[in-house]
Amino acid sequence: MVEVNTFKGLVCEAFIAPLRSVLIVDDQYPTWEEIFNSRLSANNSSVDIAEASGRKSWHQSSTSAEVIGLIKEFRSRKPGFIIDIHDGVADSSTSKTAGSETPKQLADHLHQSDLLVLDYNLEGAQAGTGGDTARKILSSVLANHHFNLVVIHTSDDLEEAMHQCLLSLMGTCASQYDEKLVTEIADLEQIIADQEDAGEFSRSDVSQALDLAAYIGARHPDLGLNKAVGKFMQGAGPFSELNQLAANLELTRPQMKTFFYWAIREFEEIHIRQFTELPPDGLYWRISDGCKWLRTSRGFVCFVKKGPENLLAELEAALVDWKPTPSRLLSAKYRDAISRMGAEVEDAALKQKHAFAKFYETIKSPGSDRLVDEQMAVLRHYRLRDHVSRQSEMLSFLVEEQVADYGKRIYETDMASGFTFHAHYGVDLSDNAEKQRAVSEYNRYVCCLPSRGSDSVNNGFEQLDSGHIFKLDDSWWVCATPACDLQPGQSTIAFSQGADSSLRPFTAIRLLPEKNLSALTDRHINSGSYCYVEHEGQILALGLLSAKADSNNPAVQKVDWRAFVAKDGGVIKKGKLSLLELRLEVDDMKIRSDQKEASVIAKLRYEYALNYIQRVGVSVSRIGLGYVSS
Repeated sequence: MVEVNTFKGLVCEAFIAPLRSVLIVDDQYPTWEEIFNSRLSANNSSVDIAEASGRKSWHQSSTSAEVIGLIKEFRSRKPGFIIDIHDGVADSSTSKTAGSETPKQLADHLHQSDLLVLDYNLEGAQAGTGGDTARKILSSVLANHHFNLVVIHTSDDLEEAMHQCLLSLMGTCASQYDEKLVTEIADLEQIIADQEDAGEFSRSDVSQALDLAAYIGARHPDLGLNKAVGKFMQGAGPFSELNQLAANLELTRPQMKTFFYWAIREFEEIHIRQFTELPPDGLYWRISDGCKWLRTSRGFVCFVKKGPENLLAELEAALVDWKPTPSRLLSAKYRDAISRMGAEVEDAALKQKHAFAKFYETIKSPGSDRLVDEQMAVLRHYRLRDHVSRQSEMLSFLVEEQVADYGKRIYETDMASGFTFHAHYGVDLSDNAEKQRAVSEYNRYVCCLPSRGSDSVNNGFEQLDSGHIFKLDDSWWVCATPACDLQPGQSTIAFSQGADSSLRPFTAIRLLPEKNLSALTDRHINSGSYCYVEHEGQILALGLLSAKADSNNPAVQKVDWRAFVAKDGGVIKKGKLSLLELRLEVDDMKIRSDQKEASVIAKLRYEYALNYIQRVGVSVSRIGLGYVSS
């Protein structure tokens, strides 16, 4: 039994203990269809299934012992796992045969299982396809919207299998080369072609000097091509032979660097069919004698040898070797707590029948009959989102103590180990640049809601709300109108004559961007004047005044606010808000409105949005207007 107050125990509690089901994909293992088909009479049984089963090695005692060993391991857990077995064999990657699924279908099926055990050589060694089907399954699994745990087991060489899997999850480097480098490679190609014609150079030597292991090493996130070029130029490590080939060409130093990128391109052209055009986010890996694993933002995969060993112990060891951060452990624990308590909490909450009957009435009839169908749909969507938000808050409230207790154990375990967990983040806070970035990203995390992602922005819409930060031309603004006045269907007293429910007046405060975040002192940050957003990959501080002006006049309460009119009922479509910018034309004594489109960048958390709403009130009601200075 693993001690709870060890890192291994914490990892087990967060990732292994929640597992309840396993899907085993192996072309030599029996499926349930094959087992039951063998017990049917000849008239009722399937000949195709019987023939497929007869070709498998599970009828042999060694393979049967292997299958039984796996099943016993998963059944011996408390509680025992739900086990499903698929052979994973199809005639092609798009067709389906009796008792089997395509890679895409298997990936879709996996959301019903917590763990995937995948045989690497599904086609059998005699097929000569070298794990192609397994790699297709893995790519599909890591492309779905779940965090998956995968164990790839094989009788083949583990490192070779892992290298092939990594290659199938990568895009090519050559596709990212800039125009200047492409031109330099073309010039070098002519030099190499001349050397080939003279019989002094052979391209086949390059494939031996830059093999799969060396290429994978050059692509590791901790190394990267720039550092790999440095090792190549030094003739160090796995690039020494490649360096010698370049030296034989008597190239200049700049040409030597170009030669490395040329060799990378040559390798990729040979293996071009194995690369993907849609590489997963966050690909990282580690290859050592003890552990071999890779991870992406949607999955963790470890590689183990086939045999009687404990697969869950191998998976646990790989997870420990990954060194998940305290934040990730807390997230995994939270996910498990919600999963465990969700049904119970849901049932208790839904007993309040009258409250939820009223809720559904507001969905059926969200507003007055004066609203057009489009506005009614927006209001309905707004209230559904509000309902989901309240239910999520309720679930979080009920599990937060349990997760917080787990967090305390993380700290206690870290303290007992001499505070080593912080190193898992790979961030050196003693470095000023790293520290500044950490502070900025933390402040952004504190004040802003998380981004919904490109899929949501491109396909959905949301309602303008207090705290929405938008960019209009080159100026930044934050919506400082209370949410109740922006809700679809709310009446407005802004128009003395006529009525148009598609127009929603609102107030916004101008914010000034500060890119030099180191210029902000504690006085700035704690003044309540600043918020942080991420824009084009950079964290910006947005303040009511410039950093310098805020230092010179820290007590100024006046803000630069302006009235706008949102069109389309204040609906933000694909991250864009249509609005009317109001301007006073002094010559004609008329109000002019320019139709504009603003880009919505972020949304503040409620308490930070409320701060800016209050700033408008303070600005227009400040005292001291009758004072004089000396």
